[in-house]
Amino acid sequence: MNTSQPLVHHQFAARAASQPDEVAVMHGEQWISYAELDRRADGLAHRLRDRGVEPGAVVMVHLERSIDAIVSLLAVLKAGAAYLPVQRGTPGGRIEAFVKETRCATVIAREHDVPPFAAVPVTTIDPAAAAATVADRPAGPPDGTVDEADIAYVIYTSGSTGSPNGVLVDHGSLSYLCGEINKRYRIGPADRVLQFAALPFDTSLEQIMVALLNGATLVLPEWTWAPSELAGRLRRHAITVMDLTPAYWRRFLSECARDPVELPVRLAIVGGEAVRAEDCREALRLMPRTRLINAYGLTEATITSCTMELTVELLPSHGAAPVGRPLPGTHVYLLDDRMRPVEPGERGEIYLGGRGVARGYLAEEAPGRARFLPDRFAGRTGMRMFRTGDIGRWTPERNLEVLGRVDRQLKIRGFRVEPGEIEATIATHESVDNVAVKVWDRNDQQRLVAYYSVPRGRAVTAAELRRFTARLLPDHLVPTAYVELPDLPLTPNGKIDLDALPAHDPSAAPPTGTGPDGASATSLVERGVARLWCAVLDVDRVGPEDNFFALGGTSIQAAELMARIRGSFGILIGHVRPLIELLLDDTTLRDFAAGVQAARTGTLAGGTRKPVDFAAEAEVGVPIRRQVTDPPDWRNPARILLTGATGFLGIYLLRELLTTTDAVVHCLVRADDAAHAMERIRANARHYLRDDLAGAYAAGRVVALAGDLAEPLLGLSTADFDELARTVDVIHHPGGRVNFVYPYEHMRPANVGGTREIVRLAGRYRNIPIHYTSTMAVIAGFGTAGRRHVTEDTPPAHPDHLSVGYVESKWVAEVLLRNAARQGLPVAIYRAADISGDCVTGAWNTATEMCAMKRFVVDTGTAPVAELPLDYTPVDRFAAAVVHIAGTALPAGEVYHLTNPGKVNIAALAERLRQHGYPIRHVPWDEWLDQLVRIAVEQPEHPMTPFAPLFIDRCATGRMSVAEMYLETTFPTFTRSNVDRALRGSGIEIPPVDAEMLDRYLTYLMSIGFLPSTT
Repeated sequence: MNTSQPLVHHQFAARAASQPDEVAVMHGEQWISYAELDRRADGLAHRLRDRGVEPGAVVMVHLERSIDAIVSLLAVLKAGAAYLPVQRGTPGGRIEAFVKETRCATVIAREHDVPPFAAVPVTTIDPAAAAATVADRPAGPPDGTVDEADIAYVIYTSGSTGSPNGVLVDHGSLSYLCGEINKRYRIGPADRVLQFAALPFDTSLEQIMVALLNGATLVLPEWTWAPSELAGRLRRHAITVMDLTPAYWRRFLSECARDPVELPVRLAIVGGEAVRAEDCREALRLMPRTRLINAYGLTEATITSCTMELTVELLPSHGAAPVGRPLPGTHVYLLDDRMRPVEPGERGEIYLGGRGVARGYLAEEAPGRARFLPDRFAGRTGMRMFRTGDIGRWTPERNLEVLGRVDRQLKIRGFRVEPGEIEATIATHESVDNVAVKVWDRNDQQRLVAYYSVPRGRAVTAAELRRFTARLLPDHLVPTAYVELPDLPLTPNGKIDLDALPAHDPSAAPPTGTGPDGASATSLVERGVARLWCAVLDVDRVGPEDNFFALGGTSIQAAELMARIRGSFGILIGHVRPLIELLLDDTTLRDFAAGVQAARTGTLAGGTRKPVDFAAEAEVGVPIRRQVTDPPDWRNPARILLTGATGFLGIYLLRELLTTTDAVVHCLVRADDAAHAMERIRANARHYLRDDLAGAYAAGRVVALAGDLAEPLLGLSTADFDELARTVDVIHHPGGRVNFVYPYEHMRPANVGGTREIVRLAGRYRNIPIHYTSTMAVIAGFGTAGRRHVTEDTPPAHPDHLSVGYVESKWVAEVLLRNAARQGLPVAIYRAADISGDCVTGAWNTATEMCAMKRFVVDTGTAPVAELPLDYTPVDRFAAAVVHIAGTALPAGEVYHLTNPGKVNIAALAERLRQHGYPIRHVPWDEWLDQLVRIAVEQPEHPMTPFAPLFIDRCATGRMSVAEMYLETTFPTFTRSNVDRALRGSGIEIPPVDAEMLDRYLTYLMSIGFLPSTT
């Protein structure tokens, strides 16, 4: 073979050398530069060689989509080996067959995924462990020559004989494909390319290599994004190139039509199966500035052989969109059954020849059934062509149209499916007599259905048969449904009559439940999950023993389900994959709901949450000066450091500091630069204060610092951090991350790490006083531990009872500060209950649970009969109290319960809502919670949905929900004597929660449209 293209791993190394610092791959919050990716791939390649991997050997990569998976692909190629991607969760028998056929002796897999390989003679390498030893390896790739005729990768496809076919593709073919295809895609360094294909599917190789060889950033989804969330993800990650299968693409277009948004995508590629012309027209209408390319190819011809850029003018009125013309160097032949070319417009079988034809199958083809044939049209000997089994024709414009198949092979969600392989597997079950697999369409989704009969005296249920098949076949080959028949219909010549098989309608199958939407469920989570199953599957009822896939679910619907589960129940990314695996494991609704509950509490097997040592977390860990020669002037501060100025309380503290002191206030803000930080502060002031602080800005009294609480040195340079440490007189620290769903480890960087960095700054030179805003929620653990009264002097305790990551992080930050105070740092802690709206204007942060609850009560017309307190402290009064206390006494570790002594019950709110014209009725707590679950499931965008887990999750003791910890019947009583003493004579009063206060807040919320008008 004569090709001018360098091998792909050589091209990548050259690209990495030319743009070493550019981002090569992004995966969630993780990213890697081109230089680091090349360095890690070289290191792993050396590790492979050290473990005995010789050029030409096959290396199995058994990883989820991740940066490590990309490193492993490149490392295998650099080591001169052949890359064999295998999906995590692939049945052990199939892995054993792959190892035996390929003679694979090395597997790259994570340590926790090693057990499936215990029964096969392979060595496993953990990519994380290999990464830790990269520095010990020689620079550059291993020595050795890789030739274009050497095998680059092995991809297994479904086989009609009952066994999968391993396809061998050499380096020359892969290099040829990557070079030619990008002449049509035109991907470059400015692009962000979505890697969406499953790794064992060869399209993933095209997506990965074409992006990296051309300097683009490859974006790896953390999980399989649902069609309903794809538009948002595309915009968030600024993705410019995407490649989707038609089935997924069709669902995505439906979502876009429902809620059109402008997308950053400049190139959309669709392929893997036939694409409907009507879908293409819809795509061009919805994405008028996006190039749309239809791609056609097979694994045996190196991924892509033909492409066509589609326009409205080129699309037929109906049927499949054309796939265009072959790449240069690829030949397409349409032949009749006597191997003669057909005329344009006539139907013929498609054969592919040229430079992309693969080396062949690992297993020798049976005589008379060969698919790789001599290419007698090539003009020279030794060339081969591949018989695709597809039927096609040439249009008058010489574009290829794919019309169907000559056999039973299918393409489902981009995967090639041979029904014969599935039938052969199911037939090995001892209780199956005859079996046939057929595909049915429902709601534009193709579903595999297995029909089977059972010998006399034997029995096997559909669920048992599904579990049997799932142990032997990958997910995409496991039928959606199993239908038992007394006998399978036969044709006159004795073959199974596929056309006579009865149509399958999963909605006609009776569910195991006894009520609509999971009304027989035993927990709130189960009820909520049941509602989601009904919505996603478009069925009226599901029962606790029902199976998602037996009800007609597909992998795309499973992705949609997970998107909704995440939104409604606040499931974190680390638990998405274990939940998907649980769903795929033939689980019932009840078991899956239990998994969702476990994911919420961090106990789901395979999840990422670890136990927290709260005492260790609260260690100061930074130096504090014992002797200070230049103490800060805290009474008359010249410079103040303020965090959280873009938050609700923070902007009121800023106003109070500007009003009552002459200080210059330095505001730490997460932003791109100082100008952006200042704009964020002024926009926040305009929103809440109706004043953009122009006067203070012009006078130089507000200084914006672009930084980040979650970063070392607050995200500042060493010089800037040091300057603040030398000159600031007072620190006000209300800033942090607020989220009531995320676990402690997600809140820790900003809320604990940020507080530690504040201590580092304060104790560096001057022992600057720190005034920290905390939450009354840190004492909630006392209530569930049985202690009913807490004073401001009671030491913090029972963090293991708090049950909410945000509250845990505030507890740790408090204890850290108290430990710093014992070392001599001046610290004051202000615990807030509910910081409510402005006393004068009523302006309030509508993102709070308090506002969300008002909206929920109004939208459902219900208020709970419960001891739920409204402990509102107006934000302007809270800020005034903090600044006053900070200016009157040097703190020494005091705690202030800055709450409202005139709090009321939620019944008072219900009464004021009724007075404003809202029909509110009181309902029992459990009924109110049912309404909450319904809203969270049906309206994921509702303001109350993010807070639903607080009412659903059980607390650490398991005796009640997290929300019930805060009812008056459980939450401890507390003193506020320090507050009373500090504010005595100041003129600062906390007004009671009465009709006047509540009416002011309701009027404000109605004026901004947060609450619907009653007129």
